[in-house]
Amino acid sequence: MPELTIEELSIGLAIAVGIALLSLLIAVVCVTKLRKARREYLVLRGEHGERDIISAVGRSLKEVKELNGRIDGVMTAHEQQATLSRFAVQRFNLVRYDAYDDMGGQMSFSVAFLDEHGDGIVLTSINGRTEARTYAKPVKGLSSSHNLSPEEQKAIAGAAAGEGRDEAAASSTH
Repeated sequence: MPELTIEELSIGLAIAVGIALLSLLIAVVCVTKLRKARREYLVLRGEHGERDIISAVGRSLKEVKELNGRIDGVMTAHEQQATLSRFAVQRFNLVRYDAYDDMGGQMSFSVAFLDEHGDGIVLTSINGRTEARTYAKPVKGLSSSHNLSPEEQKAIAGAAAGEGRDEAAASSTH
């Protein structure tokens, strides 16, 4: 067997150390990827701890179907609420005025409450020094079967136009 010189031994040792370091690096990468795959598998298995991936996927599909059923129920309830809300008060307008010349402060008022179709009610309160009278009249399609005062007509028209949604809009109608 031929004798190796120190230089040849050093080169051989450097190659062996390089191969060992490369093997160690590959092992670290493999362990890291294996841990990541294990974490993903545990997430996929979920809290029920199925032993195989087919059971985990089957459970996930079942949960998705259940959630779709719940979503369908929520959508149905939403549609019902949207239908009902069309008949709820959506627009209103307040008109304040002085019903009598000797009475100031705009203590009398007419207020209209309407739904999406222009149906609802108009309330009027006429206040004098010694008495107050209150009237309620039905509104159907922005008109009434009862005679409407100019203030009541103004309240209905303002509600139909979307006025009166806040105090600033209500106070700007006089």
